[in-house]
Amino acid sequence: MENQKLENILNLALEVSESDRQRSGQLGVGFYEKERRWELIVKYHGDIKRLQSSVVQVEELIAGYAVITISESLIDTFTQLDEVEYVEKPKRLYASILAGKQESCIFPVTVREPFLTGRGVLVAVIDSGERVIILLS
Repeated sequence: MENQKLENILNLALEVSESDRQRSGQLGVGFYEKERRWELIVKYHGDIKRLQSSVVQVEELIAGYAVITISESLIDTFTQLDEVEYVEKPKRLYASILAGKQESCIFPVTVREPFLTGRGVLVAVIDSGERVIILLS
């Protein structure tokens, strides 16, 4: 039976065969096959640091979130804890230039007079998760 504290894609990743997980572009993200461990994002309340042990590594974030690394066999037991509200797996992010151009209405201004190209404009947004650097030129 699916665990209600786990996101749907994580439930699926735990249920499918290893070969299906490997073929998928998303289902294996956050899974360390050799150790049979998962890196997971947890929404919690209370003191999650008390769960830190040799089998559960806890990295507290902010606002009641943490990243845990845990053996696949312990996930169900972990989610039974009162402190644990919700668990999800990390996602692989894809950059899509085409979708961005369509959403920002760039196509209409590039196919008619004055044929705006953006030549000479430099824009960069670098987000490491800890800080954001924005460069404009």
